[in-house]
Amino acid sequence: MWMLKLIIKPTSGLTFRRLPSSILHISTYPFLPPTTMSGFLRRLKLLEAGHFAETSVKNPNYYALPPQLCPLGAYPIGGRWKIHTTKRQGIRAFNHNAFSRLVRYSNPKEVYQLHTWDYLLTEALVGYVVSKNDVLLNELRSVENFGCKIGKEGYAFVESVSDVIQLDLVRAAVNPSTLLPGSALVGVPCEAFPLYRYKWHNGALQNTTLDRLEPSQIEGFVPFMAGQTNQEIELDYYTDGENHLPKALVDELMGGLEDD
Repeated sequence: MWMLKLIIKPTSGLTFRRLPSSILHISTYPFLPPTTMSGFLRRLKLLEAGHFAETSVKNPNYYALPPQLCPLGAYPIGGRWKIHTTKRQGIRAFNHNAFSRLVRYSNPKEVYQLHTWDYLLTEALVGYVVSKNDVLLNELRSVENFGCKIGKEGYAFVESVSDVIQLDLVRAAVNPSTLLPGSALVGVPCEAFPLYRYKWHNGALQNTTLDRLEPSQIEGFVPFMAGQTNQEIELDYYTDGENHLPKALVDELMGGLEDD
C-alpha cells in the first residue's frame, strides 16, 4: 500500500454538513470527510486542466477520485480546532440555487428563514490518500498550491503534498491517525459520526480519469458509522512508522471493490 500525505490550509471558516442534516441548524463535522475530500481533490485536478465542473441541485453529476484512490479524510493538525456557531439568514426552499449563480435576479417570492450555522475553525488539516497503484497516486501530487470551494461552505488550498510513501501492514496498539469504522470501536469510548461511502458502478475500476471532465461512475451511497478516539487501540494499521492508518477504515471505504 502507498500513501500521499497532504496539508490543506483553509482560507475561511469551513462547514462540512453533518448527516443526518437539519433544516434550521447546519452542523459541521470537525474534520474533512473522506467523500468530500475525494470531490475536492478531483476538482483541483480538473482546475489544473482548465475544466470547470458545473453544479446542479437536480440530478447532479458527481466528480470524485477514481476508486483506486482512497481518501481517508483530513483532520485538524495537533487537534487544534473549534466550532463557531452563529445566526445566518437563508432561503426556506430546499431547491434554491440562486446563491450559486454568476448572474442573479431579484425574486420577491423568496421566503427567508433564520438558521444557526456551524463553522469549523482551524489553521490547517492533514489528510491522507492511499492506493495500491503508486503511479496513479503520484499523478495527484500536482494539486499542490491549487484551491477551490470545499464542503458546504468555505475555501481551502493544498499547501503541500508528500512524496508517494510506501506503507507496511502491521499489528500495533497505537493512537490512529484517522477515523475508525464502527466495527473497530465496539466497547471503545468515542465520538461517533454517521458517514457514507460511494457505491461504484461495476465498470468503475476501468476508469482512472483524474483530469478529464467525465463524471464519476457512482450509483449511490452506502451509510456507515465511524468515530474518533484519543486512546490507543490494537488493530491492523498501514504505517510508515509515523502515521497509522487503520486497515479497517480502508476496507470500509473501498467497500470490497478491489475484490470485484
